[in-house]
Amino acid sequence: MIRTIGRAVPTLRSMLSWDIWIQVRYGFYAVYAVVTLFYLLILGNLPADLVEPALVLVVVTDTAVLGFYFIGALVLIEKREGVLDALVVTPLGIRGYIVSKTISLTALAALASTVVVAFVHPTGVDFALLLAGVAPTASLFVLVGIAAVARFDTINRYFFSAVLYGTILYAPLAGYLGVFETPVYYLLPIQPTLVLVEGAFSGHRLATVTYALVYLGLGNAVAYVLARRQFRYHVVQGGGKRPAASAHEPNRLTSWVTERGGSIGGMALADTRNWVRDPILLLAATGPLALGVFARLVLPVADRRYVPGLDLSAYFPVALAFLVAFPPYIYGFVVGFFVLEDREQGTLSALVASPLTRSGYLRYRGLSAYLLGVVGVVLSVALFGLVDVPPLAVGSVALIAALAGPAVTFLFASLARDSIEGLAINKLLGLVVVLPALAIPVLPEPMEYVAGIDPLYWPMKAAVVSAEKGVSVAVVVHLALGVLSLGLVTAAFARRFDVAT
Repeated sequence: MIRTIGRAVPTLRSMLSWDIWIQVRYGFYAVYAVVTLFYLLILGNLPADLVEPALVLVVVTDTAVLGFYFIGALVLIEKREGVLDALVVTPLGIRGYIVSKTISLTALAALASTVVVAFVHPTGVDFALLLAGVAPTASLFVLVGIAAVARFDTINRYFFSAVLYGTILYAPLAGYLGVFETPVYYLLPIQPTLVLVEGAFSGHRLATVTYALVYLGLGNAVAYVLARRQFRYHVVQGGGKRPAASAHEPNRLTSWVTERGGSIGGMALADTRNWVRDPILLLAATGPLALGVFARLVLPVADRRYVPGLDLSAYFPVALAFLVAFPPYIYGFVVGFFVLEDREQGTLSALVASPLTRSGYLRYRGLSAYLLGVVGVVLSVALFGLVDVPPLAVGSVALIAALAGPAVTFLFASLARDSIEGLAINKLLGLVVVLPALAIPVLPEPMEYVAGIDPLYWPMKAAVVSAEKGVSVAVVVHLALGVLSLGLVTAAFARRFDVAT
């Protein structure tokens, strides 16, 4: 389907229409319709004094920058399909390709941001100023995404490299939240976005609005030049690619492992080397652990200094529940995209025809996601350390919660045909972690158990109960329900993946 684009894009208008159709076809608009409903449900029930700051955070951290989330997969898929080779020799060229992608994704960001704000806070908002902040921010992040993804061949590397510079770019949020103020924030692109979006609700001086508009305008110009140069060098000219490895005999360790462990042993050794040698994958591996440390350091400080009148320590078990669910989710995401990339690159077809077989590949990928999840949960909970959880409960919860890892992996592999659909699915899948973490402190029992339709709710609830009351019959029941629900989901998606391959 995507290959037909080379015959269909003689003009920018047709390219723009094609891009919007592709985004609708791959569910971008449907996904953000669901995400928007989620925001409306949550934000509409917040105390009145929290609605405006919450809306600012939602717009600045999600809807205004959604283009960065999707552009990586779009470019990588079109690169692999050979679309870009045909496209750059058409009258449209590199410039038209970049402009079309930027306009189409900026339109989606503007629509999503406007809908969320209009329904949650319909009065007292300067929507012109809001769009003046959202539109140039959205286009800036699309351009940055194009410049970044041009260097990569996999979506995992694209996303986890973004964590490095994203942490710096979003530092001004610390000032907005009152954690730490410094004039240096005005040098970073999120600060002018905050000025304009916050100003849409509360107003700002002409000088600060002018600063923000000029900064974002110049930022877009610089980002466009960078995106065009990176795209031409890495995609069109093929610059920066490593030369293909020459054929050679495997080293002794590889031969020894393959001889004794078969194809699975060889894959495990190759994956281990990739995780250790690749700083991007190493960042992904340590991300859940870093989150545990971050929560341990930040929550007590926030409790003492920044949330007067509210005892945050009562919510520490909820943070614990999130840390139980996050490692299996993130490792399942990474391994799931390994599977999608194996499929897109033709590796999967070769593997299932080898002595490894389809079922062997399935078991290996599922087991690797599960074991990573077990280790990640145990270490994250230990590093968090703000609530006392019996060691027996930690181990039991980890063993059950980690079943979500292969479930997520097989979900991606069975439902997504490529990385683009995988990203759309993942945007919704994040709610699987968030919703139980919200239901546990908000909903009274037994209404809370409705959240049990999400299989991750049960190990998360078991962690909370064990932190509050120790190991009990309730913990055992919750874990048993977790085994049942996660086991059924994992088996169902594994069967679907087996049929799909």
